[in-house]
Amino acid sequence: MNTVIIFVILAIIQGLTEPLPVSSSGHLVIFKHFFDLVSDNAVLEIMLHAGSLLAIIMFYFDEIKMLTLNNLAFIFKGDKKFHKDFEFALKLVLATIPAGIIGLLFKDEITATLNNVKWVGWFYLITTVLLILPKIIKPSAKPLSFQNTFLIGCAQALALLPGVSRSGSTIASSMALGINPEEGMKFSFFMFIPIAIIVIASGSIDLIASSPNLELLIAYGVAIIVSFLVTFYAMRWLSIIIKKDKYHYFALYTLILSLIILFFL
Repeated sequence: MNTVIIFVILAIIQGLTEPLPVSSSGHLVIFKHFFDLVSDNAVLEIMLHAGSLLAIIMFYFDEIKMLTLNNLAFIFKGDKKFHKDFEFALKLVLATIPAGIIGLLFKDEITATLNNVKWVGWFYLITTVLLILPKIIKPSAKPLSFQNTFLIGCAQALALLPGVSRSGSTIASSMALGINPEEGMKFSFFMFIPIAIIVIASGSIDLIASSPNLELLIAYGVAIIVSFLVTFYAMRWLSIIIKKDKYHYFALYTLILSLIILFFL
């Protein structure tokens, strides 16, 4: 199959499944199992995530710009009216710590699950439970405290496993803690930004070192654009779903997918 076509297929999968609570890594493992479309090309996966990152930044551009400027004003000018924005930034840092520690300690074990589709089936059951958890708990409204932030970060650490959705685990856990769903969605994707920037920056070094030919560079470029467009419109769709309080509907999809994998693959 043509390289560009393969990259476009994977970009569409990435674009849809990064924001939606259905696990992008889980879907890539499934497609690898069926079609052998996913190789060990780590650079490609990083480029696909770069497209998603650009879409998320574009989606929240005004909020990101304001948060950045307000934090700079607080740090360098001591403007105390921006203290809440500084606290928000600290919460983002705190939320990334659990996944960072778990990822370093269990890197080899996590990597091993990427080649086992059965494990993905079991991990999709975890996503299913997380998605219906807010409806079971029915919590009272609570602010985004440092304690809640850490718990959301722990939920994100689960998403290192293919089949556990990163957006699903973080948004659903924030909703289960009583945080406003739209605020939880924003915090979830803000958490994605610093991690993605670090991974993409390191991956860019590998891209340069690999000295790709023009055809491969074009294919990467197309993949980034497709991933960007699909992610952006999937973000808009997700926002509507959350506003309509239908986020838990995705649990039916992940449950069916889990059962198919466990019983038929």
